Order: sequence, then structure tokens, then C-alpha cells
Amino acid sequence: MPPKKRKGKKAPAGFPKLSLFRALLWPCIILVTGLSLFLALRLPLRAPESTSPGPQASPMERPAPVQPPVEPAVPTTPAAPAPSQERGAPKPSEQATTQAYEAQTDDFDTRVRNVDLAILLALESAGGRDIVMRHKAVEARVHNGQEFFYQNLTVSLGQDVFDFLARLKQNISQLEPQASLATVDGNPRDLEISILGEPTHHLFLPLTLPPEAPEPDEPVAAAPKLVIVIDDLGESMAAAKRLAELPFKVTFSVLPHNTKARQVAGLARQEGLELLLHLPSEPDGYPKTADSGPGTLRTNMSEAALERTLVDNLSRLPEVDGVNNHMGSKLTRDAKAMTVVLAHLKGRGKFFLDSLTTPKSSVREVSRKLGMRYYRRHIFLDNSATEHAILLQLRKAESLAKRTGVAVAIGHPYPATLSALETWARTRDKGVTICAIKDI
Repeated sequence: MPPKKRKGKKAPAGFPKLSLFRALLWPCIILVTGLSLFLALRLPLRAPESTSPGPQASPMERPAPVQPPVEPAVPTTPAAPAPSQERGAPKPSEQATTQAYEAQTDDFDTRVRNVDLAILLALESAGGRDIVMRHKAVEARVHNGQEFFYQNLTVSLGQDVFDFLARLKQNISQLEPQASLATVDGNPRDLEISILGEPTHHLFLPLTLPPEAPEPDEPVAAAPKLVIVIDDLGESMAAAKRLAELPFKVTFSVLPHNTKARQVAGLARQEGLELLLHLPSEPDGYPKTADSGPGTLRTNMSEAALERTLVDNLSRLPEVDGVNNHMGSKLTRDAKAMTVVLAHLKGRGKFFLDSLTTPKSSVREVSRKLGMRYYRRHIFLDNSATEHAILLQLRKAESLAKRTGVAVAIGHPYPATLSALETWARTRDKGVTICAIKDI
């Protein structure tokens, strides 16, 4: 009897015993393996990367406006502690990317500040904190179209004047080679410093410091007012809270696209502080050498695009009292663009503070044509972000307010600036009222 056949479908004639998947799998494996070997033989070997970490800049550091060729041969102020070491300093996750001041080509006021630093370092080496320096007068002057502040200083140095003079000359030659130091009528205690032939500082070093009193020929402004604006806020709540705790009210200027812009603006409103929109504005060299960030108003925009961008920035912080420009050396020179910006702000009942990042700003003239009050910055506080340099700028602003009636100073939430403001709060002239922009 023939064997019993198994039940099931009969495979068609010529169908391979392996499935289609198995039939294709082995050729693919062979192809991929061959290709991998080919690439491995053809590509060059990479050298192993170094594991040693390079130097890293602190997020709060910013370059000084002019770098001297060598360090002054005097003791420098110890470096400020890292933000994490300071009270109320921002956490790493809150730290803002530092936006440096716009670098100005041949900026005369930067040269003046370099001489300021040369004086401070020489005084530090001669006795440091025991020395008293007073601004007898601060006067706005112009050199080749650039504004600067001439300073008349009285310093209680004591007997050892010649060592101070030697150190001052050395510092000036290194920090600002275009400056010169001369005695007045051969008196080593009566000094004048000039930059490019323009007098910028007068220093008088008496044997004893006379009582502070207004000079008869110096007009004393009634109720002098000083505004202190802190720009670039909106990344650190810790820094904002520290500013809000000061015993005087500063003006908050918040970048609209910063991650904590709304929270910082809310704190300003809660504490009754004046609030500005820090408007990203096109600088010279944008965006290759200077980037004003997202939301930047640019000169090549149409009038409609300018206004749309401005509206978008304002919509992020609708409760602001006014606006000041972030960077903007190119935009503020463009009268047509600034007419669009200022006309829109006027329609909303908001003022504009000219940060004056260029001496060729058109904001004053545009404001006049539109019938708007013109507000401007007088002093930058922290181009040199060291506490003693910032204290000098605060005293300069204070003296300017006493002389002219009004001064507006702009700073940033750097650790050194916060510390300087806290120190100055204990020693400032209480005869100068610290107020909001809208109150001047």
C-alpha cells in the first residue's frame, strides 16, 4: 500500500524553499559589510581630541572698552567673586548672556574713562580706601563732535605726592597713551590731564582736605535729580530682587525677549518702580560684529515692518512707562526710522529715553519735530565693570546732577554694579533726589 500523503497546499513548481525575506537578507548583509569596510579603509583616522579644558569666560565678564598693551605696574583691585558667590546673584540657569556696550571707533569718552581708571589705580597704590576724592565740578564738553565730561577733582592725598605722581604717569602712559599729565604753574599738587590736547581732568591735592562747600561762582541747582537706569534685565530674578531691595528706586529696563522678562516686569510693578522696554535696535556692524538680539529694529525695514516689529516688542511688555534703545548706534542715526518709532510711542503715551550710543543720534531733532519731550543718558556706569570704577561714575553722575539739575545714568546688572550701588547707597549725597525719568 502506498504511503499516505500529508495534507496541505502544494507549493507551486519552481518556488524556492526559502521565503522571499530570507532570500534577500543575506545579499543585504554582505553589501552593508562590504561598504563599511570600504569606508573604514578610505576615510582618514581622526586624531584624539584633547581632554584638557580651555579657559572659559564668566557669563558676567565683558571686555574693557580699550585694552592696554600691558598691565599697569600698580596693584589692581581683586577680581569680583563669581556670581554664585555673591549675595542675591543669579543662579547659572538665570544668568544672562552679557551684551557689551557698543564699541565706538575712537570714542573720546572711553579715553576719558581710561584716565579715570589710571587715577583710581594710582590712588589705590597710594593708600586706597583711606583717601577721599571729591568732584568739585563736572562739566559737559565736546571734542570733535563727541561729548565727554570734564572733571575737577580734589583728593586728600597727604604728604607723599611724588610717589603718586610717578605711578599716575606710568598708569596713564599704559592705559591711555594719547593723554598727558602736566603741573599747573609748577605746583606738583595742582595737575591737569589732557587727551589729544583737550583738557579732561583737573586734580588738586591739598595737604588737608577743606570742608566741602559750594564754590561762590558755581551755580547750585535747586533740588538736583538723578535717574539710575539698569538695562538688560529679564534673565535673572535674583539680580532684579537685589535691585528692588536698594533704599532708593531705580528704573528697570527689560529686554522683551529675555526668558524672565514678564516676571521681572511684574516685580517692578509690584515694587512701584519705573519700567522701560529695552528696545533691540540695530547697531553698527549688525549682526557680524554687534548683535542686538531678537526683535531688532533695522534701518532696511519698511515703515510697516518697523512698526510691526515695535508692536511685537511692546506686546511682550505692554505695561511699560517708556522705551530706551538697546544698542542702536545705526538705527538712532536714521531720522526716518526714528520718526516711525517715536510717532508710534507718542500715540501710545509713552516716552523715549535716548541711550545715546552714538553722538550722531537723530532722536533729539525727531523729538522736537514731533513735539515730544527729549530724554537722554548722560553717564554710563559700568563700561569698566569694577566696583571702584563704578563708584567713581556714580559720584560723577551725582556731581553732574548738582551742577545742572538733572543727570541720567545707565548701568547693567553686573555683580560689580550691584555691589557698587549698595556701597553708594550708604555714602551718597542725600541732597540729590533719585527719581524716575518721568519725574525730571
